Amino acid sequence: MSRDSAKHTPRAAQPRAAILGGGWAGFAAALALARSGWHITLHEAAREPGGRARGMDLDTPQGPLRVDNGQHILIGAYTESLRLMREVGVDPEQALHRQPMALPYIDGSGLRFPDWPAPLDALAGIATARGWSLGERAAL
Repeated sequence: MSRDSAKHTPRAAQPRAAILGGGWAGFAAALALARSGWHITLHEAAREPGGRARGMDLDTPQGPLRVDNGQHILIGAYTESLRLMREVGVDPEQALHRQPMALPYIDGSGLRFPDWPAPLDALAGIATARGWSLGERAAL
């Protein structure tokens, strides 16, 4: 059934689904089912959708600050997250601010990847990680 014909199918004739959770996975499931002609009800327990990928408002000594809580989603499920963004009309090149991977500790140790093509960036970053033993680098 095409997306256009699903719009004109009487609601009683459409299969129905409840999606629990309005994060990336819930939205992906809702989109796939809706495009297949299903009537979707999306349930989210939080005040706003987005799951672990939504922004958060923090009170700081400098005043309110809105921070992004979703960068770990793109690290862990990069390909599928980008596919979903494109599918709903979001251009990742315009929407995302990309930087080389950096996981520094306050003492200056940690991991910093150069702005090189993968996997050379990861190999160089791991090889030059400050404060890590050779065994820790090999394990990573």
